[in-house]
Order: sequence, then structure tokens, then C-alpha cells
Amino acid sequence: MPIRTEDKPSPPIMRILQLNLNHCKAAQDLLSQTILEERINVAVVSDQYKNLEPPYTWLADANSQAAIWVQGGSTVQERPARARPFFTWARINGIYLFSVYAPPRLADVEFFALLSDIIEEALNRRPLIVAGDFNAWATEWGCRVTRQRGTILLNALATLEAALLNTGDTPTFAGALGYSVIDLTFASDTLAPRITSWAVSELYTHSDHQAIVFEIANIRPPRPTTRQSCKWNAGTLDTECFSVTMANAAVPPGPTEEMATRLMAVITSACDVSMARSGGRRRRCAVYWWTSEIADLRRLCLRARRLAQRARGRPNEGACQASYASARRLLRAAIKTSKRLCWSELCDEVNEDVWGKPYETVMSRLRGPRAITPSSPTLVRRIVAALFSRVPDVPALPPPVQAGAFIPAVTLPVHPCFSVQ
Repeated sequence: MPIRTEDKPSPPIMRILQLNLNHCKAAQDLLSQTILEERINVAVVSDQYKNLEPPYTWLADANSQAAIWVQGGSTVQERPARARPFFTWARINGIYLFSVYAPPRLADVEFFALLSDIIEEALNRRPLIVAGDFNAWATEWGCRVTRQRGTILLNALATLEAALLNTGDTPTFAGALGYSVIDLTFASDTLAPRITSWAVSELYTHSDHQAIVFEIANIRPPRPTTRQSCKWNAGTLDTECFSVTMANAAVPPGPTEEMATRLMAVITSACDVSMARSGGRRRRCAVYWWTSEIADLRRLCLRARRLAQRARGRPNEGACQASYASARRLLRAAIKTSKRLCWSELCDEVNEDVWGKPYETVMSRLRGPRAITPSSPTLVRRIVAALFSRVPDVPALPPPVQAGAFIPAVTLPVHPCFSVQ
């Protein structure tokens, strides 16, 4: 029977955030909260503070200068067999993502060698995105002049037939010596039309770089769905109630479309009576150390940064910069204090309830499709010793008997139903 349907807009296949963390611990901490708030699937990061461990899918280069952090249920389908310095890559949802960090200390010859390695890895991989901090200047992406690095980069990426996604001249870096556009995003010509909403974000990152956020649209046609999309929890189904409700229902004869509509209404009513509705999409929780105080301090940092940027070249520039530096210190201190308190509470809870939250936290890292089970016997013994209470190998001896103490005789137990002859 025909059912009226309507097309839902096709959701993006991936939502990507690109950011240079400036080797800052607080910036990497804030990134974990930003990923949850902005519903990011993949973070392309460079100059990270440290590499993360499972269960997070964190793919890093050989010298911890670039990484790809996979979130939101995305699947890593392919990754390099061996890590190389200053860049890494992964195939996620059918798209090859390259994360690159070319530090300023690299000479032009070394920069050219790095790009040659990237081209060697990316040459036959499509569709493709190459993103990162290249520390290169060219008028094509909003710089005032084109320098040698910019020319080398443009020539190299032309080999891959990659288009520049940067638009406008919004700075991606704001340091003590000025502003520049050095965080760049390139995409293969077949993928570029699918990338939407590329923008330099105003999110506060605690880094001297701004985050870049963009989405990759899904080219698959949207699936037709019913006008009223209902979901029930099948585990709560009361089959007897459902059968009785359907047996007492009647659909009077009439036009086909009206009968189909009435039948669907009857089925929906029966499902509502016999099953509980599902909760729908779960709301993403904040990171464990996040507090309202830290959220307020982040807002203050964002406001102080904007005031400091507007005051550049004015008499109050020094005061605004000092206020911004003070707000940053308070935010770093609050994050550090909150993480330390949460860790202390977790350790205290281990002694109170060995099967509680600490146990679940550890087990969450050891189960699931992305989990990596520890293979080191020493590590396994340490985990077991921390999670489970220890029983002495030697049984406890009875207390010593004092001299002259009365010791009752040992007798055989006799069941009350039987008598001893």
C-alpha cells in the first residue's frame, strides 16, 4: 500500500576540525570538549602536546608533529604501514585525509623533501584532503606576499590536482609579531565540490592558531522516510497487549490511500500501547573534568582575546594584552585543578567500590571494536592488581592458644532425623 513519504536532507558524511595546538596542554584539553560540543567526526591536528592512547583512534606521525583524531563513530579503513615524520594519513569513510605540520625550522630543501614524501604517499589515493600548518606564504591564500615556500607548495600540490579551500584573508595564526594565514586545506578536484561551510572558526582554542571547521557532504541520494518517523524499544514489547489491540481494531473499507493511513494509525497506536518509545539520539556528555567555572573562564578568554586584537596599535594595547594573558593563566589553572580533583576522586572510589566507575572506566578501554587488549604480561598483572582485591597466598593461621585455656572436643555432626546406634 502506498505511504506518503518525504525526503530528508542528506546529513554530512564527515564534520572535520583542523587546528594547530601549538604544543599546548590546555589547548589539547579544550579540543576534547570542543569536539563534543561541535559534533566533530575527525580532528586534523598538528604540533600536538602529546599523543593519546586507546580507546581513542589517534593516528600520529613518527615524531609527534601531526595527528588525525577519529571520533563520532567514523571508521579507519586504512593507515600507513610505517609512520613518517611531519605528516600522517588515514582513509576514513572512503576519503584519504593527510595531516601535515611543516615547522618554520625546516629549510627550503627539507620542506621540498617533505612535500615529495607526501606526494609519494598521496599520488594514487583519491578522494583526498591535505590539511595542516605549512608555514608558507602566498597571495593565493590571503598573504601580502608570496615567498619561496609558498611557490614550492603550490607547485607540489598541483601535481596532485588539489584545489585550495581557503577563502578570504581571515588570519589562522595570531602571534605577538602579527597575523598570518599559514593553516591551509587542499582537496582533490573531485572532492572539492562536496566540501561545504569551510570557515576559520571563532571558537576559543587556547592556541595561537584558530580552528578551521568544514563538512563533507554525502553524495548519496537521501532515503525516503515516513512523514512521522517513530521508533520504539522492541525489548519492551508486550505481545499479548499488541495482539489484543490489533484484534479489536478495524479498518473500514474505502479508498486505498485512506485505508493505508488508517491502518498505519492503528499500528502506531498499538505500538504506543505495547512498547515504550526509544529515547532517540543521545546527547553527548562533556569531558569528565568540564565544569561551569571552566566554561565561564573560556568565555572570558574569548572576550579578552577579541579586545586584545582590537587594541593592536592603540594606547590600551598593553593593558588588553595583560588582561588576556591573565585570563589564559586562570583557565589553565582551572583545567589543571579540575583534572587533579577528578583523578583523586576516581582513586578514592576504587577503595570504596571496586566494581564501580573506576572499574567501568578501565573496562571501557579494553572492550569494543577499537579496543587494543594489552599483550604485555607485566601490564596485565598491574591492571588486575589495581582492579581486584588481593587474597593472601598463605591461609591465615589461627590465633595462638594461651596456656590453660579450655579447648572443646571435636565431635561428629549428627543429623536430627537419625540416631546413632
